[in-house]
Amino acid sequence: MLASAGSAAPSEYSFFLGGDLCQMGNQKNFLQAKDFDVQQRDVYPVLKEADKEKALRAIWESRCDGWWHYEEQYIKLGICTAEEFKETLDIQCAQSREERERTS
Repeated sequence: MLASAGSAAPSEYSFFLGGDLCQMGNQKNFLQAKDFDVQQRDVYPVLKEADKEKALRAIWESRCDGWWHYEEQYIKLGICTAEEFKETLDIQCAQSREERERTS
């Protein structure tokens, strides 16, 4: 069976970025700007498993769009604690509410 051009990422690329298409695109651009080798598998950006922790740390530290999709991985990899994640998410949600109220 032939693979489509969009699914040509080598097998070591097994960590898929998460979020909606816009968030994944923003994460892909962010990581590529930081010299990560991000491939594409169909519509999904994908990284080498070996780059996963470093990439997730960069996403967490920058609060790149869609950062909240990786809660379990952050905690498992020791990037943050559950409490730190919840506090940061609460701040993000409050900021988003304030922005919506200002613009409506």
